[in-house]
Amino acid sequence: MNTPLIILTIALFVLQSLSLKLVKAKTTEEKLLCNCFFTLFAAVLTGMACLLFPGLSGFSPATLLCGGLFGLCFSMTIMFYLSAVSCGPLSYASFYLSASMLLPAGAGILFFREELSAALAAALVFFLAAFCCLSTEGGAQKTGKRWLLFCFLTFLCNGSCGIVQKTQQQLTGGREAASMMFIGFGCGALCYAICLFLMARRHSGQNIPPKASPLAVLRLNLLPVCLLALSSMGGNLLLTYLSGQTDGSYLFPLVQGSIILGVTVCSVVFFREKLTLRGKLGILAGTAGIILLNL
Repeated sequence: MNTPLIILTIALFVLQSLSLKLVKAKTTEEKLLCNCFFTLFAAVLTGMACLLFPGLSGFSPATLLCGGLFGLCFSMTIMFYLSAVSCGPLSYASFYLSASMLLPAGAGILFFREELSAALAAALVFFLAAFCCLSTEGGAQKTGKRWLLFCFLTFLCNGSCGIVQKTQQQLTGGREAASMMFIGFGCGALCYAICLFLMARRHSGQNIPPKASPLAVLRLNLLPVCLLALSSMGGNLLLTYLSGQTDGSYLFPLVQGSIILGVTVCSVVFFREKLTLRGKLGILAGTAGIILLNL
């Protein structure tokens, strides 16, 4: 039963990544605004899921705490990632984002007593090789300590999302996934809103050209925002549920590795992006990782 859900989860996250390519936002503020909108929409959708499926809802102390932590980590991941991209190469920042699957995988082994097999260890190596091949091409842009700090914080926050999801499901016996996502997306939208408010305060009084209004940004990006809300809500809800049913050391590397492969293939097919030799090697390494993980 878990295999179809894992495939659906991967498909939703691939759709989420592809939807980001459709976002029309020039400035960091506009990008954060789009993230705030889709996170808010996702909170509304998960709130409706709580009402429609009472079996997935419930607001125990563990869910309230983990939901808040997830929302904080979820929003901070995007903020630190955008900060890293603004002062260094996008390609290497993407590698740190993908490689963060090592954190929930390691937490599963260290704290949840999951087995570290030779196949799992080899699969992780192949996934890292795939991430390197598919993420770091063309990253000759100069970096610095500030960029490295943002990349590390991106790695830490994104990996922590998976750990929080796994922990919540362990503490609640595999229940209240929808409630956790409702709280998480709600807190995430609040974090974005606070960040946007602080950025507006910082820029007040400065001689900065007028920017597009929030409603204008939303109208321009209504389709990608709706797609992001649906795919992120569905993907994270399923991933939270599955983290209580499946070993995290297996689930998170498999999902993250499959996402980057799926996005690469879809980018070639639908967006006509060229696949280099490095990209082909990355796909082969990722495929080998998936096969090893399922031995």
